[in-house]
Amino acid sequence: MQKSDLINFLLLILSGEKVVQHVFVTLALLSDFGGIRFAVAVDYRALAISGAIIAVLFAVSFWAVLLKKGWALYLLAAIAAFDVIGEFVAQGNFTIAINVSILVAVILLILCFFQLRKLKKTEKQGMDN
Repeated sequence: MQKSDLINFLLLILSGEKVVQHVFVTLALLSDFGGIRFAVAVDYRALAISGAIIAVLFAVSFWAVLLKKGWALYLLAAIAAFDVIGEFVAQGNFTIAINVSILVAVILLILCFFQLRKLKKTEKQGMDN
């Protein structure tokens, strides 16, 4: 397996995890499972709506990575960055608790960066030839 294939595989796994995570958190917010509404700093309805939108966007990015669409990495990086910022908003504090969600989002950002850098090198080499 080539390094590029491994990174794409990891992008698929991690974006799939983000879909599942956001669906479950959205459902938990809507049903107040475990009193989760009291654990967030902003209105739970706003978080539920944004969580549902983010889940759909992660699903679209999953599909786009699977189909090797050129825009997939840009979408995935943007959603992952939004997800990191969303953790700060949801927890309502600049010094947030580091959890699996934020780690996965940061790993996605790093992997997207590596893939985009590789694509830029490939494009540049193609133009030089």
